[in-house]
Amino acid sequence: MKAVIYTRFSPRKNADQCESIETQLEICRKLCDLEGYEIVGEYEDRALSGARSDTRPGFQAALDHACREQAVLVVYSLSRFARSTRDAIVAADRLQRAGANLVSKKEAIDTTTPTGRFVFTVFSALNELEREQIADRTRDAMIRHQANGRRMSKEPPYGWRVDPRDSRLLIEDEKEQAQIKEIISLYRDERLGLRAVAQRMQRRGRCRTRRWHTSLIRSILIRAGVYEGRERGRQRKGA
Repeated sequence: MKAVIYTRFSPRKNADQCESIETQLEICRKLCDLEGYEIVGEYEDRALSGARSDTRPGFQAALDHACREQAVLVVYSLSRFARSTRDAIVAADRLQRAGANLVSKKEAIDTTTPTGRFVFTVFSALNELEREQIADRTRDAMIRHQANGRRMSKEPPYGWRVDPRDSRLLIEDEKEQAQIKEIISLYRDERLGLRAVAQRMQRRGRCRTRRWHTSLIRSILIRAGVYEGRERGRQRKGA
C-alpha cells in the first residue's frame, strides 16, 4: 500500500510542546516501514498554524497526492492533520470519497482497519449533521426575513410581490395568498398528493408560471411548514 506523509510545525514559546518536523517525519517513516507502506510523497508546513487547512500548501498537496494515489495519509497526530473540527471533517470526507485512508500515530487511528473506518463514519455523520443544521438555519432565516417583508431574491416567493414603493421589500399578493390557502387545504385537509394538488389547482386557474407543477406546490408547502417530506398515496378519484 502506498503512503503519503504529512508533517507540520508551528513554533511555540516552549519547544517541548510540539514535536519537530524531523521528529514527526522519523516517527511516520518508522510506522510506514513497520506496516510495509511504500512512501510515495512527503510534505510539510513549517511555521504555519493549523487553524485553517486552506492556508497550508503542504497539507493541500499531501491531501491531493493521497487522494490521487488512493494512498494512506500518515500523520504524527490529528492536531498535525487539522486543528479545526470542520477542516478535519472535510479532509476526512475527501479521503474517504477518493478511496484513500488516514493513519495517525499518536491516536492509533488507522482507517485501513474496520475499527479505524469507524472514524470516517463519525466524520461523515458530523458532516451531514452540519450540512442539515446550516440548511435549517438558512431556511429559518429566509422565512423570518420574508415574514418581515424583506426581499431575499430577484424573484419573490409565491404569495408575495415587490413593494412598488421600495424594491427592497415585499408585500402580500392577495390572489396568490388565497391560492396558497387552497393548496394547504387540499394537501393537509383533503390529504391529496402533490400531483393531485397541482392538477386540482390547474383546473381552478393559472399560477404565476402559467402551469402548476409539483415542484412549485412542494416549495409552497415547505415555506408554509406543512410539507411531510414525501409524496402521499394515489390521487383520489376525480381529484
